[in-house]
Amino acid sequence: MPDLSRSRHALVLRGFLAALAFGVPVAAAAPAVAASIPIPEPDQEEYLIARAPVLVPKPTWQLPVDDYHITGTFGASSSLWSSTHTGLDFATDEGTPIHAVTDGVVVSVEYDGSYGNKTVIRMDDGTEVWYCHQSETTVTSGQSVDSGDEIGAVGSTGNVTGPHLHLEFRTADEPQDPDAVLREHGLDP
Repeated sequence: MPDLSRSRHALVLRGFLAALAFGVPVAAAAPAVAASIPIPEPDQEEYLIARAPVLVPKPTWQLPVDDYHITGTFGASSSLWSSTHTGLDFATDEGTPIHAVTDGVVVSVEYDGSYGNKTVIRMDDGTEVWYCHQSETTVTSGQSVDSGDEIGAVGSTGNVTGPHLHLEFRTADEPQDPDAVLREHGLDP
């Protein structure tokens, strides 16, 4: 004859886990489950209770500005730059809002010579995202930001020929190609 207490236990446990998966409050499901599950004695076979995995969403990514055209690419060389260009330039109207491309923590907001007004945001993996030439900034050091949060406005501070956002990604202080980084996260600049 089958062990009905074990079968009932399995059914109740499955029901309890299903209730959790569909958002039924644990307090509502717990009394029925607790009343129907026998507590094993120490010398009896142990029961395993599965925990539902905790899903941590990955940060979303978005382009930093709307209505732009690219005027400078990573690795370009010309008289416009003192060395090889280390970012991606998004030309758009002065004052256009700049949005964080992904989640992070603001590590600095300052004027930085040819970069002009610059905001640096550090991602969880240590990569820094530089937003340069801003006309204004709207975040402060130590502030957490989410993808899409407004962090400043496009300007023409520093060494520029017109209003644009110079976007730069740096890993271990080495510039990375922003076009490749954005494409890796499903964006087409």
